[in-house]
Amino acid sequence: MFIKRMFGLPLGYSMFMAPPDDGTGGDPEPAKFSGKMVEKIDPVSNQKVLIPAELDAFFGHTISRTRDAVKIEYEGKYKPLLEALQAEAGEGSQAKAELEKIKLEAMTAEERAQANASKVIAEHEKVRKQATEEANTWKGRYEKSTIKTDIMSSFGDSKLCSPEQAMILFQIEGNARLSEVVNSEGKPTGEFETRVTLMLEDKNGNPEQVEGTPKELFKRWIALERNSHHVMNTMAAGSGTRPAGGYKGGKLSQEDMMKLSPTERMKFAREQEQGK
Repeated sequence: MFIKRMFGLPLGYSMFMAPPDDGTGGDPEPAKFSGKMVEKIDPVSNQKVLIPAELDAFFGHTISRTRDAVKIEYEGKYKPLLEALQAEAGEGSQAKAELEKIKLEAMTAEERAQANASKVIAEHEKVRKQATEEANTWKGRYEKSTIKTDIMSSFGDSKLCSPEQAMILFQIEGNARLSEVVNSEGKPTGEFETRVTLMLEDKNGNPEQVEGTPKELFKRWIALERNSHHVMNTMAAGSGTRPAGGYKGGKLSQEDMMKLSPTERMKFAREQEQGK
């Protein structure tokens, strides 16, 4: 009786649901009401109400069709315009915020949830990427500073023309890198040291590839003939090498000059020029 009073129809009929056309060309007969009721929450009063199952399906179809129509209109008419406007709107601008609002209004609840999830994921990915880049930057600075300090501290009492130049060449030639120290059992200790791999000479003068720390290998490396130009001369004149205190201000006889190697002669000439 409730349905009859509510819709003015005989019990067992529905004004909303009808079977498809049977192909005879006549008007379809109204679908008979099943009598099944479903419980829903009134969006205004927030109270539970019972409605016919057919009515619930009708409202669902109507909402779905309306949503599809809005989506089609948005995709075809508004989306290109919104994308063009978005391209012109700057990050964080009021226009961009309004565009995002319009987009959300055109989405279904599921699409909005997916969009929000994607936005959160993108924001977290941006933060993660920034943190990783910052960590790599500081890691690189730490490694560069540590390697430079370890190499220069290995010079000891060596008198070098340009310590900075010698450091750079030693670092490049030795492929200097930080390596974690391991204990006698081969387990990492959490401490790091600079290590290099160099082509040096054994006691017989034969090429020998050696790996070690700058402190262990720098003296052997700088003693090589090819690196003699890095070392300042501190020996007296006539000994076959530089005069004490270097060449600057010093004088060499032709005989002493001929005792010098070509590299030493070039150094002498350069220092003489600089001392003028």
